[in-house]
Amino acid sequence: MIEWFEKVKKYYLAGNYGTNEVNRFVELKKITSEQANEIFKAKEEQEEAEN
Repeated sequence: MIEWFEKVKKYYLAGNYGTNEVNRFVELKKITSEQANEIFKAKEEQEEAEN
């Protein structure tokens, strides 16, 4: 079984997916909106760490 959350998070943090793609996975019910928010928060933390 595909671990959608981990896969989407990995691709988003690497810059391969944007917010539209992450939100599309929510629409397709592959991840929850809470998981999407967690992914967005991880990106913010990643960007803060780089600065």
